[in-house]
Amino acid sequence: MMLQARETRVARQEALLKECSCLICFTMNIAGPYKISDCIEKAYSEGVSKILLMLQQYGIEGIKTEQYIEKTGVESYIALQRNPLEIKRLMVQIEDNFELGRLFDIDVIKPDGEKVSRADIGMDGRSCMICGSDGSGCARSRRHSVEELQQNFIARICNYFNNQYADRLAQSAVKALMYEVSVTPKPGLVDRENNGSHKDMDFYTFINSSAALYDYFKKCALKAVELSDKTPQHIFNNLRYLGLEAENKMYQYTCGINTHKGAIFSFGLIVAAAAYLAENGKKATADNIMKICSQMAQLSLADFEDKNAHKSFGKQLFEQQKIKGIRGQAAAGYPAVKPAFELLKECLNKGDGVDTAGAKTLCLLMSQLEDTNVIKRSDTDTLKKVQQKTAQILESDNFAEEFAALNDEFVKLNISHGGCADLLAICFLLYFICEE
Repeated sequence: MMLQARETRVARQEALLKECSCLICFTMNIAGPYKISDCIEKAYSEGVSKILLMLQQYGIEGIKTEQYIEKTGVESYIALQRNPLEIKRLMVQIEDNFELGRLFDIDVIKPDGEKVSRADIGMDGRSCMICGSDGSGCARSRRHSVEELQQNFIARICNYFNNQYADRLAQSAVKALMYEVSVTPKPGLVDRENNGSHKDMDFYTFINSSAALYDYFKKCALKAVELSDKTPQHIFNNLRYLGLEAENKMYQYTCGINTHKGAIFSFGLIVAAAAYLAENGKKATADNIMKICSQMAQLSLADFEDKNAHKSFGKQLFEQQKIKGIRGQAAAGYPAVKPAFELLKECLNKGDGVDTAGAKTLCLLMSQLEDTNVIKRSDTDTLKKVQQKTAQILESDNFAEEFAALNDEFVKLNISHGGCADLLAICFLLYFICEE
């Protein structure tokens, strides 16, 4: 089959070269008898995308493109009317600099059927993907076994796609934090217009903090991938240290101000849950993510019973009124998030702007959540009154003006719905992960 495939490839090349002055032939460097799999096809698709993007960036259009996915491997041909040396220089950039480039074999063929070599453009030969020495020498001497080459091939592809997804999750997390602080109006909270009830932070404090947390979110996702064969509870224990590191980094970037402590806890759970689901072949839906978060966060409730644990305000509130705050929300699968997330989706899908959708979602959360930040700054009676008032405003025909007018009242009362803001950010994060 492989001998027949080579003959077929040569025939395809000869036919295409009659129509062009330069031909790109893209295949994969795959050791062993098995030349096709879902893993190989994904990597191949990335390679095709990178080649087409490179040509597009230099204003180069192909006159004909052919792709073949067969048992003997994957092949892609792009016929061009360009100087073969020029195209070879571009293709070498992909082979040498793209993360999966060493797995690609991007030949550039001249009209006479000869390949443009690296030496033709003043480049050294490719190094061995295993040991880094001369690749042709290792191939001739068969220095590395087929099994070793296959393991390296699979590891490179898995690491690439795991990093890609972790990167996407981390970007979504930072984006969600940026959206939350940007939503205006947010009575009592920092937004684009004012600082609400806060004298120690402003819009830019949140920007600094959000930017500092990207690395943390990516680490949480990759840790979940690394431990994907373990239980969610096992993963949670490994996230705790990362969370402490993130809190310290947040304080460094905000000069000691707590902007995102609650979000560090919840977002760490969510990105880890999404990565855990994906690595185990399950869809990262909002419901599935919340279930995994619940399993992980159950362990956090043990701190309430630990007499030696730090005597935080949350622990005191639990001892006095059995209010569990964000830990209770997480352990229960974020029940307050579910209706808020549906409202956010509904608003955005019908064309409401981000400010309107975010304000309505926040108002719903304010009307339902036992926000410990409000209790800390006032008392439970004030919380109940605010819940009733926001529930009425949410149903008002004059929602925008009435909700914005709450800011003056909240500033006078010195209350801030920090917990609700965290859940609003969670709604945005779920939207970016599950809906975009």
